Amino acid sequence: MTEIDVPPERTVMDSIIHLWKTDPTTESLSAKKLHQHVLTNHPEWTLSEKRLKSIMKKFNLLPATLNELFTYVNEITSSITPELSLPPMVNLMMTSKRGKGLFARTNIEKGTLLWEECPLFLVPPLAHADLIRKGNACTFCGRLVRRQRTGPSVLFGEQCKICPETWCSKRCKSLNQRLHGLLKHESSRNSTLSKRFSPSAFSKLLDYSIKEQWNALYAITLIVAEILLDESGLKGRQFKALARVSQRTRAKAEVNNHAIGFSQSSSFFSEQQERVWEEGYSYFIKVFPLSNLDVDFSLDNFLLMLGSYNINNLDCSIYATQSHLNHNCEPNTEVDSGETRGSFGIKVLSSRFISAGEELTTTYVNPLHLFKDRQNELRVNWGFICKCKRCKRDVASSSKNGRPLNQMNLDEGRCESVKSVHFNS
Repeated sequence: MTEIDVPPERTVMDSIIHLWKTDPTTESLSAKKLHQHVLTNHPEWTLSEKRLKSIMKKFNLLPATLNELFTYVNEITSSITPELSLPPMVNLMMTSKRGKGLFARTNIEKGTLLWEECPLFLVPPLAHADLIRKGNACTFCGRLVRRQRTGPSVLFGEQCKICPETWCSKRCKSLNQRLHGLLKHESSRNSTLSKRFSPSAFSKLLDYSIKEQWNALYAITLIVAEILLDESGLKGRQFKALARVSQRTRAKAEVNNHAIGFSQSSSFFSEQQERVWEEGYSYFIKVFPLSNLDVDFSLDNFLLMLGSYNINNLDCSIYATQSHLNHNCEPNTEVDSGETRGSFGIKVLSSRFISAGEELTTTYVNPLHLFKDRQNELRVNWGFICKCKRCKRDVASSSKNGRPLNQMNLDEGRCESVKSVHFNS
């Protein structure tokens, strides 16, 4: 009598993971087709499709069609930005499906300059932090500066009289000199305002941000400092009006990726994230010792600011108008930030003819990426599954050619887009 070979759960799981590693195209197969592959590799096994699904579910390995991927677009909130000056050809509307969005007032020809914009919050690259400290990059915009061959002066620049840091222009100095002194100089700490900032704590936070390569922590610290310095309160109100979601919520999308493997690993990943957030938070609150009355400095609001920054920043900085552009894998606008560090501004141009009333869109991801990669990046970083015309064409084409891109059912997904560009953690 032939002995029945019923493989243990862990053996089945290892077989599935090995199959995915050796042939990545099988990651998108349905449980039915995956079952066939497994039995082909192990013809001696007695394994039903039902048991395979049960094992995959237990170890969090089910394909997207069987275990709906986590999205958080419905948890993102936003409001009308106060005192936002819109470009002449652009209208702002709040829609039920996509939230805030920008729309064309009139027909717009291809190549038209729609608007130019300076950042609401300019954040220099964290990668330039050491250069900034040594006076080799602008302390405000991060632009590299060139020293003259003789003498200590900086070409077209202004050097701080107290520390080695410099500004690349008089404009940068005029915009940043006051905040620079509050965050980086321990001298003259007698005023009430100066006591609300701790330069020594900011220096430690910067060191920690560099060590952990945590740009968002560095960025929101600068943003909160600017908000506290703004006597009108407008910057704070405009920042709160951006698309907002907790970083804790965003992290769930990354944990949900089946590539993480087991539910135990997902739990461990979440615990690690919490510890990192709490550590970063401890550095953050020490920078603002006497400011608790003006800003909510709770851990929850800290995570909300991190999430808001991450889904709204473009090349590290925040732009009030540009942040309203929703996503499309075939956008009708092009954002030119090539000279951002020189003029710290962007240009938004039409990339094709745009009809009056049509929504203006940008792309949050590299349009050259494959469908599966675009979908994963959009879901993890911005919380939604894209159902634009290009994505639907990709799915239709793959079905016709018999080469499934993945098993996501776009008709069951949500197409609402968040209102931001470029993730930066």
